[in-house]
Amino acid sequence: MVNLLEGVRVLDFTHVHAGPLCTYQLALMGASVLKVESPSGGDQMRQMGRSAVSGMSPGFLGQNANKRSIAVDLKHDDGKVIVEQLVANSDVIVINMRPGTSQRLGIDYGACRELKRDLVYCAISGYGQEGPESDRPAMDHLMQGESGMFLATGTSEQPVRVGFAVADACTAVIASSAINAALLRASRSGEGAFLDVSMLECAMTVMGLNYYNYLATGNVNPRPGPNPLASIGSAGTWECAQGTLLVNANSYRAFTRMANAIGRNDLIEDERFDAMLKLSQNSAELRSIFGEIFKTEPAEHWDGVLREAGVPSGVLKGPPDTLQHSQLAFRNSIGTIDKVPGVEEPLRFLGAGFLVDGLPTTPKESPPLLGEHTRIVLQELGYGQEAIDSFVREQVISCPHAA
Repeated sequence: MVNLLEGVRVLDFTHVHAGPLCTYQLALMGASVLKVESPSGGDQMRQMGRSAVSGMSPGFLGQNANKRSIAVDLKHDDGKVIVEQLVANSDVIVINMRPGTSQRLGIDYGACRELKRDLVYCAISGYGQEGPESDRPAMDHLMQGESGMFLATGTSEQPVRVGFAVADACTAVIASSAINAALLRASRSGEGAFLDVSMLECAMTVMGLNYYNYLATGNVNPRPGPNPLASIGSAGTWECAQGTLLVNANSYRAFTRMANAIGRNDLIEDERFDAMLKLSQNSAELRSIFGEIFKTEPAEHWDGVLREAGVPSGVLKGPPDTLQHSQLAFRNSIGTIDKVPGVEEPLRFLGAGFLVDGLPTTPKESPPLLGEHTRIVLQELGYGQEAIDSFVREQVISCPHAA
């Protein structure tokens, strides 16, 4: 079990994707993460997708393992007292509410810092906590469009949204990185931090190369179309007898290796392709030549040939194929948890993307049912059974799934 953040207590007020993925990263690093959810439904992601057990959608399952859940009404006076106790016993708070909501609920940074002076408080929002557009709602689709991702993808005629929630995901990873840096400072100086994480700015950060070019030259990169890198005749994708081949031979040295590997060393002497600039000028002709050759064998064959020659290559894969990747098996990068609610067979989980001292960052504990740990968390705070039962009757808390 990875213990990089062992002993770090995270109070998770997030929902949907960017926030929960951020706290999932922390949980995979060993932090103790407690989701604070509304008794009326909890994290919105619980219901976003078909599931065998209500509130346990695939999206929720995938980013909430290794966490506990307490269902408490933040608007109830007794609920506020419970949350204040939880804040006082936490090292990190993560929220992804619209600016102003945390103040109305009494869990804004100022209020929380009064309870824990060295608290690391991370607020994730679309545009930041202050400013002329800070109150606008933000979803991945909007952030991809506003940041320029749409215009960096697709054809010259049709901008295209990236096919997964990349703005949410990059925000989650950047936020977790900021939290870890703030925890390091807190451990050295005793000084907490207020982290104001903007989805817009995170999306721009991961688009860096596009922005670097514009900031330096004033030019916006053209959209690459359906075949990125195809402006160079020896790079891009090709359909093979079976599957799609990926090649990134974007230097003249790589082109010569490629030509030799497939038995076409004559192309190196061809005056149409005897210089790097000509690989772009005559890209369509060169791509056509390679295309006819690659059609004769499966992509796996050509990938092996090019790999042997030192040419960067690969085979286009979807999740079913990628999950069978030999590297993932070697590194134990995919975790498995038995007895996940609503799932008959053991369920596989993604890790954090790195190993720690040779150990994979994969979860060990099942994602929690809504309110599953409410009773035990309150007991840890010192509440007796009578008080907890009273909270249930008054609908301050909900713990239908607790043992």
